[in-house]
Amino acid sequence: MSCTCNCKCCATNGKQDYPIEKESNIPFESRGSSPSTEAPEMLPNGGLYSGSCPAGRAWIPTKIVPTSTYFTSELLKQANPPPGALDQYVGTNRPGNNYTAMPNVHWYNRTSKQNQGPFNIKVTHCKKN
Repeated sequence: MSCTCNCKCCATNGKQDYPIEKESNIPFESRGSSPSTEAPEMLPNGGLYSGSCPAGRAWIPTKIVPTSTYFTSELLKQANPPPGALDQYVGTNRPGNNYTAMPNVHWYNRTSKQNQGPFNIKVTHCKKN
């Protein structure tokens, strides 16, 4: 995979993209409504049955973290996704609960002297093989 700039003017004035996410002790997959809030625990047996969780029952939901970041970064791995799919997060803001943790996503800030912005663009950086 090539990781070169495809623009004609790559002079960036020394600016670098900066991460969207704030530092927190809570893992990205477990963040609830903010970087400092943990998502609620899933109810035992998916809230369908009371008692302890029996193992090996097909009708009992598997324990997960109920966040879109968990679905994208953990559950999607099992589906053998195409390259780059694990870095595509839900980015639509909705009234109320609109926080989505986006690890490895940055605010675009590498601008040239000809067009310094401001920009409201989220980018991912390619991984060199």
